[in-house]
Amino acid sequence: MKKLLALSFLGSSLLIGSNRALADINYVTNFNSETNNYELFKSTSFGSSQKLELLTTLSRSTGDMSGGWFDASQEKFYFAEYDNSSGYSAPTGKTRIYDLNSDTWSLVTLENDSNDTDPHFSSLTFSSSVIKENSDGSIQIGSDANDVDITAEGISIDGDPLISKKANGELHIGKNSWITKEENGRQKVYAKDSAGNSIPIDYTNGTKLLINGRDVEQSINNVGALSAALTGLPTVPTDTTLACGLGTGTHGGDFAFSGGCASKVNEKLSFNYAASMTMPGQDYAGDFEDTFSARAGFVWKLGKAIKPTQISMKEKENFKSKIESLEEKNKQLLARLERLEKIALVKNESKDLAVYQLK
Repeated sequence: MKKLLALSFLGSSLLIGSNRALADINYVTNFNSETNNYELFKSTSFGSSQKLELLTTLSRSTGDMSGGWFDASQEKFYFAEYDNSSGYSAPTGKTRIYDLNSDTWSLVTLENDSNDTDPHFSSLTFSSSVIKENSDGSIQIGSDANDVDITAEGISIDGDPLISKKANGELHIGKNSWITKEENGRQKVYAKDSAGNSIPIDYTNGTKLLINGRDVEQSINNVGALSAALTGLPTVPTDTTLACGLGTGTHGGDFAFSGGCASKVNEKLSFNYAASMTMPGQDYAGDFEDTFSARAGFVWKLGKAIKPTQISMKEKENFKSKIESLEEKNKQLLARLERLEKIALVKNESKDLAVYQLK
């Protein structure tokens, strides 16, 4: 006679047929005393009718099973294993798992610690040895040729470290590691090669290094362009009280424009002020203050003033007009001298002629 275990697991609801009739699916376990097997059935209800389908069997020789639950997200059944050999049911600390998708059984060993009444997994044993515990205490996933090892230090793939934490607190990522470590209130980041030598960290293939959303390389180029643009503006006016200008600059392919003025208060004091801005539309440029630069200053001449050797345009024009006036006067004087010379020559010639006639 068959002994039924009243274990039922509520499953999902399905729409079957063109009339969209609602079907309820449950799972039921049964112990068959004739075959000494546990049986798992799928029960599908359509209104008043019911269909029962045998999914799997498991020999009782593996241990008694009681209780159970169904994980719908993974479609797996979990059954606690008990030992009835002593006349009462004692938990063995093991759980049988049936995978509905792969139609396979597996065994999970549970253990309780002294402060925890809930069981937790200590190891997994599969017939295919997909997951096993090695003699050194590490957990191996997969075969020796292509495995993932979990050790007290970290995770390795095919023997190469993927993520590991060293005794000194360093967190290593990769075989020749990218390393980070918190020390003295700072998070240090560096890299080493297989020989343990420090090597550069190079962000390549178009990857940008951002700090607070700003492209570091672009920020450096912007600073160079902003500074170059400011250098093209006046700082001290020469022959006027106010001088203004526009400028531009470039560095690393980034451009900036500037504008500013210089004001002369007196012969000793001058003020200048200017601002520059990068081209709009840059990616990861940051806020407005990251794309704008300005300067302001004054020039105060100290000590005794020394007359400059150079002359201004105005002084040059004055000198030019004076020279032209002197040249005109010189021409007039030369003309007078020429006329006086002619008069003197005429007189001398008349006197000589008179003496010759007397002889």
